[in-house]
Amino acid sequence: MRFEATLAYRHLRYSPGQSLLTIMTVAVAVTVMIFINSLILGLQNRILKDQIGSLPHVTVKMAERDPNVLEDLPGSGFRGSSVEKQAIQRVDIQQPDLLEEQLMKFPGVTVAVSAVRGQAFVIRGQKRYGVAVSGSVPYRYERIVSLQENMIAGRWLDLTSEEVVLGFRLADDLGVKVGDRIRLQSSEGISQTFLIAGMFDTGLNSLDQGQVFVTLRAAQDLFATGRDVSSINLKLARPFLANDIADRIAGALGYKCESWMREQAQIVNAFNAQNSSRLMISGFSLLASAFGIASVLIVSVLQKSKQIGILKSIGARDRQLMLVFTLEGLFIALLGASLGAVGGSLLLKALMGIKQVARFGKANTLFPVTFDANVFLGAMGAAVLATLIASILPAWRAARMSPVDVIRGG
Repeated sequence: MRFEATLAYRHLRYSPGQSLLTIMTVAVAVTVMIFINSLILGLQNRILKDQIGSLPHVTVKMAERDPNVLEDLPGSGFRGSSVEKQAIQRVDIQQPDLLEEQLMKFPGVTVAVSAVRGQAFVIRGQKRYGVAVSGSVPYRYERIVSLQENMIAGRWLDLTSEEVVLGFRLADDLGVKVGDRIRLQSSEGISQTFLIAGMFDTGLNSLDQGQVFVTLRAAQDLFATGRDVSSINLKLARPFLANDIADRIAGALGYKCESWMREQAQIVNAFNAQNSSRLMISGFSLLASAFGIASVLIVSVLQKSKQIGILKSIGARDRQLMLVFTLEGLFIALLGASLGAVGGSLLLKALMGIKQVARFGKANTLFPVTFDANVFLGAMGAAVLATLIASILPAWRAARMSPVDVIRGG
């Protein structure tokens, strides 16, 4: 093995320009794979944060009760009946604390928070707008909605039962600011006056213009739920397992479970398309790199054909010569993959430094990137494997050379 490794190293040093070109081919392929995958993953994480960061991954509710069919009742003797579903009647969750404890035992569930949610009118003078009202314990609900980082005025985490926070677009429509009062009239016909404690800007019109947040106690009074809640909201360690976990909870506990993946199917489809695109780009980069490396190594074999003939004539075996050129490919792959990983890391760090200014002075990175060790290791591993595969044909060609024909041919 020492002989083969030494000879492979000397071959690479014999043609430094050719070796450098091959190494850079691998490095560029690895850099492209790291750049594309990190950029797309970063974009997906930003979309997840912006689009569903303020939404629960799974929402647990009471299941709707279907009416009994008369013919199903013993002794009814009634046939040919048809059933229409009754108008939706609200069914609240009793003893939510106990259910929260049960839900936290499911693998993958990291947060479980009770909430009361309903429709209401927000009224200010002659202005009247329909909004969704969410009520929960603010410091706990923050782990679901991530509202604190989007606050542009006032406060949220220490909200009292007489206070409300709302989106800046809704505040602009109403013509109000922090410290003003508004009235909420719920779908139950109950009205209460609230002091505006804060305003937020999430970048989503559906939230900034149509959502208000109050405390759990205030929402229970507004919608007359007593101590019950309308739903329990869950956050998961892995958001893309939402469907599986929702189905598991529904099967085990009998509750209605809504998954963000089913509610936001367009976003999931977009993620799938992006993942397919990044895999295709990575595959074509690897393929181009492999063809380039194979071509260079074949030329190297032809250039060293006389040396190969001499080595075989003095006793070098086919296996040894094949191993020499395979080791050349391995050296090129390892060095090129390492340089590509360093280059990819520097490129991503440079892109992370480019900022864009959003509303209210908030700054976001123009190119969202995600540093993921799996991306780096996967790109390097794929490049090494592709290079080794590309070196098999030249190595096999070198091993098959006849020393007599090579030396006779000059």
